[in-house]
Amino acid sequence: MSRTKPIWLWLALLGLAWLGWRVLSLGLADHYAQSQPERALFWRSNHPEALLRAAELAAQDPGKADAAADYAKRALRSDPLDGRPYRVLAQLADAAGDKPRALELFQIAAHRAPRDPVAHLWLMEHHLRGSRPDELLAHLDLLLRMYPRTFTQHEPLLLALAAAPPAHAALAAELADQPPWRYRFLATVARKATDTDAVAPLFEAVRKQEGGLASNELAPWLDRLVREGRVGQAYLLWAGNLPPDRQQSLGNVFNGGFEHAPDPVGFDWRFGRVAGARIERRGGSGVTGRAALRIAFDHRRVPFAHVRQMLALAPGRYELELRARADGLRSERGLVWQVSCVRGGPALGQTEPLRGQSPWHSQKVEFEIPPDCPGQWLLLRVPARIEAEQQIGGRAWFDDLKIRRLP
Repeated sequence: MSRTKPIWLWLALLGLAWLGWRVLSLGLADHYAQSQPERALFWRSNHPEALLRAAELAAQDPGKADAAADYAKRALRSDPLDGRPYRVLAQLADAAGDKPRALELFQIAAHRAPRDPVAHLWLMEHHLRGSRPDELLAHLDLLLRMYPRTFTQHEPLLLALAAAPPAHAALAAELADQPPWRYRFLATVARKATDTDAVAPLFEAVRKQEGGLASNELAPWLDRLVREGRVGQAYLLWAGNLPPDRQQSLGNVFNGGFEHAPDPVGFDWRFGRVAGARIERRGGSGVTGRAALRIAFDHRRVPFAHVRQMLALAPGRYELELRARADGLRSERGLVWQVSCVRGGPALGQTEPLRGQSPWHSQKVEFEIPPDCPGQWLLLRVPARIEAEQQIGGRAWFDDLKIRRLP
């Protein structure tokens, strides 16, 4: 028994030494795999990352194509599930002019290594040359999902696709899946597209998809159309995107009875926020339907111009009619409704000031839309000329706003 102890002790020491050597060699191989792959392979000849890196470096030299292919194949034998060695082999085939083989290998690489962007970028270019937007967008979608910060890099391609009619159906189908880059894409197209006519069918195609365009997606495009004087086109798009129950409120003034909560996009009411005034929809005595517009003022100076709606009236003569009630409304200048051109300029029409105490009553004003006024604002404001005239307190009610064309 005494003679066997030294033998087992030596065996244990040898085992520990081998284990230590193994850990050291693996650690060194991992350490040098990216920076010095040849040195890493000295410590571990089948290190998959070192083999891949060696293949990538060799592939950069046309004279080392065979060595690069050998490294890539060894990397595959070491890790058969890794798609990146297929990408190196694909790049080698592409450099050699073997496009069919490159395509096959890049497809394998993209499938097995979906987070490796090189294969997706090559396949995107391939499908772009072949006019296959569906296949191109599948790879672009993956890249934008995995690397959202690269959106700016892909922006020129996205804008080109948005302006290409053959790509519209594929883009609309891709956007219907609600990718995380959807809103940014639509907003970018609305702001930066150079040809409004070219991208307009894309927005229409997206609108016709299930779910349509969300308000925040539609707003930048409507603003673009209005800036270019295409107010009628903007109105038709906005109206077509309304839910069926809201379309019943369409007219020269939308939702003039304030029955629906406003969605501050397009041609709906826009309620702003300003210190000293509270804007709300409320029911009460004399109100038509469920609600009317009520503004409560806190007896302070308020530069009030915070209820408005964009209109799309054609040139001609019109009459604005509404119902109003003043409840202790103390203001030197009162409250008035004005119609003016979106492009600016003096008011085209203005109601009599509302102030003091009054029951529900009718207010009317006639005005004319000139030919060079493609869009208008209907605005409720305090027509103050100086700050002192902004002082206002009490409450004002409005309901049943209508605009009709005069013969």
